[in-house]
Amino acid sequence: TWSASDLTAASSCEFAFLRGLDVTHGRIQGPDAERDAMLERTSALGAVHEQKLLAGYQSQFPDGVVVIPRPSPETGITREQARALTLEALKAHTPVVAQAALASTTEHANFIGYADFLVWDGTAYRVEDTKLARSAKVMALLQLAAYAECLESMGIPVAPTVSLVLGDGARSDHEHADITPVLHLRRDRMLAIIVQRTLEGAATNTAATNQPVAWGDERYTICGACHWCETEAIASDDVLRVATLTRTQRTKLRALGIETIAQLAASTQAVNGIGRDTLARLRQQARLQTQAKNQTDPAAPPPVEIADAAAFAMIPAPSPGDIFFDFEGDPLYTEGDAATWNLDYLWGWVDATGQFERLWAHDFAGEREALKAFLDMVAARRKTHPDMHIYHYAPYERSHLLAMAARWGIGEEAVDDLLRQHVLVDLYPIVRRSMRVGSPSYSIKKLEPLYMGDDRREGVDNAADSITEYAEACAARDAGDDAEFQRRLQDIEQYNAYDCVSTLRLRDWLLARGAENGIVPVSPGAGSGGDAGEGDDAGEGHRADAGPSPLEADLSARADAAQTNPAKTEADAAAYRVASAAVNYHRRERKTYWHDHFARLVDPKEDWADTRDVFDVAGA
Repeated sequence: TWSASDLTAASSCEFAFLRGLDVTHGRIQGPDAERDAMLERTSALGAVHEQKLLAGYQSQFPDGVVVIPRPSPETGITREQARALTLEALKAHTPVVAQAALASTTEHANFIGYADFLVWDGTAYRVEDTKLARSAKVMALLQLAAYAECLESMGIPVAPTVSLVLGDGARSDHEHADITPVLHLRRDRMLAIIVQRTLEGAATNTAATNQPVAWGDERYTICGACHWCETEAIASDDVLRVATLTRTQRTKLRALGIETIAQLAASTQAVNGIGRDTLARLRQQARLQTQAKNQTDPAAPPPVEIADAAAFAMIPAPSPGDIFFDFEGDPLYTEGDAATWNLDYLWGWVDATGQFERLWAHDFAGEREALKAFLDMVAARRKTHPDMHIYHYAPYERSHLLAMAARWGIGEEAVDDLLRQHVLVDLYPIVRRSMRVGSPSYSIKKLEPLYMGDDRREGVDNAADSITEYAEACAARDAGDDAEFQRRLQDIEQYNAYDCVSTLRLRDWLLARGAENGIVPVSPGAGSGGDAGEGDDAGEGHRADAGPSPLEADLSARADAAQTNPAKTEADAAAYRVASAAVNYHRRERKTYWHDHFARLVDPKEDWADTRDVFDVAGA
């Protein structure tokens, strides 16, 4: 008997799926259950999303919605009873059947499932599912196809399209016939690996059935990121643990018998499909991680080797106006009709002396004001310190400033100017290009033993905790407990301030390493960087039309005036806004290209060489 969640698990990671079956059959003990607050919150928001759609249907069909009770000891309903209630409602052509209990038996196996909504269109039932995601995912579509096929086997007419109702309210419709072949491939593969394991046990007097599936069994795919993969990779010193090494590279290495980090570090032969320079980098990384593993003091900093000292020259000369910046954001935050998601609720930075400042944004209106205030602060600071820079680690800050400027229509030119003048400095690609660190990850938290000394984090200590803490803070505020609200905000501020100070310390540590290697930082002159998308020529950094045109500003002002003019309509205001936005439409369309282009000039090649629209000429 299988379900859509089984199909998702098997498609995501066959090794983990089989280990899950091993746990079910008592061959191995499962991992200790740890509370995942983010997962709990996602599930709760998903339930709210589903209930919202249910309420809409109940309003549309006051007497035409049947909700099938979920089988459980609490409801007192068995699976058979739930299926009988479902079939009764479907045969009566009930307009909407929610939580429909479905079951079918085929030559392959038995299927069970619970469809969110089955909607009668007058001739057939359309399968609908709610998903909190903002785009259709393959596994969600396969789930819909499984429900549709099950309905057909039950003799129920099924509409040719299935629908996902996404987190932003959009409806994503897909042809059932387009998805079914993929469903059959995935289902048959899942059942085949189950049968394979069962037959192995029968052929060896059940010995294999008493042993869990082995790590490294090449017949089964791995994801490399789940609990089972991570646990086994650590225990076996698998090359998968080498920082930046991909699963494709792992497969090529294992084909030559290179399975462990130590073996990779000691290897000398060429590897088909992995370039010479890439292989040398991976071997150096493996050697340093092996050294780190063999250190007698587990608290000692990981070993470091300089790979490209010239990369330190990418760090500008220090300025008293420099700031070290970090966002805290909640990807699950939304308001109103849920058309917009993600709130960057805390904007924190420290100056060159470590003095912390912050802006809070507790809703989208607050985020809009925070963006304006932050850009105003930076503009004022640049007037006093023209050589100032904004340091951050990894591209989150850069990408979110761009996204927010586009979202709220505020400061687009200002953010572009920060990119054009190289005011934003991402330390992550500088670390990646300049050195190798004996750590399986290059996250800033893994680098902190190198430069933070005895300073240690307290309270909230990772991004997921910060998001959860903020959600719980808002819940306390909504419940009227302002003291708890403020206490939790202080914990988040402490975490954010630490990250900002960590970025400052990292910059200073990198400068010291550069000095040791004879690298002297040089601040580029204003405007020496390339254009961040202001025209067709990337070198046109000072075009006269780089700012908003008078026509664009005039049309925008007319839109604002029409909004408050009783003689005008909403359509008048909308027309002015569309016309205003159209003035620089083509220039805006090209921005994404130039943003990506200039990021590639800084980021390590291994981060982008395999992405779409990039051709890497590696040799001749």
